[in-house]
Amino acid sequence: MLQIDWLRGLPARVLGASGRARVQTGVYRNASGLIAARVRLDAAGCTVERLQAAAGSSHDEAVAQLARTGALVKARLILVLSPDLYTIHPLSCPSVPPAEMRDALRWKLRDALPYAPEEAAIDFVRLAQAADANAAASLLAVAAPRQTVAQAVAPLQKAGAIVEAVDIPEMAQRNVLARLPGAGEARALLGLGEHSALLTVVHEGALCFARRIQIPRSLGMEEEDPEHVATRIATQVQRSLEVVERQSGLAPVRTVWIGPHPYCALIARCTAEQTGLDCLQLDLQSELRFAPEAGGLLPEQAYGALIAIGAALRTERTGAAGAPAQERAALSWMSRLKAA
Repeated sequence: MLQIDWLRGLPARVLGASGRARVQTGVYRNASGLIAARVRLDAAGCTVERLQAAAGSSHDEAVAQLARTGALVKARLILVLSPDLYTIHPLSCPSVPPAEMRDALRWKLRDALPYAPEEAAIDFVRLAQAADANAAASLLAVAAPRQTVAQAVAPLQKAGAIVEAVDIPEMAQRNVLARLPGAGEARALLGLGEHSALLTVVHEGALCFARRIQIPRSLGMEEEDPEHVATRIATQVQRSLEVVERQSGLAPVRTVWIGPHPYCALIARCTAEQTGLDCLQLDLQSELRFAPEAGGLLPEQAYGALIAIGAALRTERTGAAGAPAQERAALSWMSRLKAA
């Protein structure tokens, strides 16, 4: 049994007092298995040391296969849950002391969860907005059944992994955006999965918006014109960015990065035409440093690699600068796993 405490910062910084490098492995759990990214963080930046995929008839079997590759050895692990295992709820910030925030959110979510709120692990992320914004302060509440999270973590611990946090794709994409050029600007990243796209917007490294956009059919199917699908995605991106500008009061987004996908060029073109913004195709190997022996994954695993790398990039410094100390690193679940 696990005592779950979500969205808290890691107790140690990326670099210890001795300045030695820290190795972290991000593991993304999706419907087809696991994708792992082993990343070394040091004073010079970050290096993706290894990419590895593992599949199996069960989550336990995929973990066992991943463990045999050595990807989990001597690394702190951040597990990223697939979207079907948790829910996100945009809410206005309750007017309660920080220590009472999670209990207040549990009460507010009592009618939104399909299970008893007492069975939920709940945490939150404060969304960045202008100091003089008219709208009330807002946050994203994140919830999942405690048992679900415990079952996802247990096989990794059994395999000897040091599981330090459980994360979600929204935060992994935020971490990648923080490493891309123009970190001080408001910009967006559209991650493209098989059945949905995830749009995240950050301002000066802090998350200010996240939305999942459903893709009705797989791009490239004969009965669905890929350009029509790309245009619909672009329309949703445009509308979402208008909402961000209107509600946050922050500077308008100028750049949208389009994540790896066989049709990323098409989606980038349609999005640029729809929004009038710079839409850049994200080539992870061009923007991040990869070790020669890092290896590669199949094209259909590119989104999982993006999320796994983003999870491995998580540090204490990626939270909003103005947030309270206990929330500054936020955005990762279960930072400390303890045997009850």
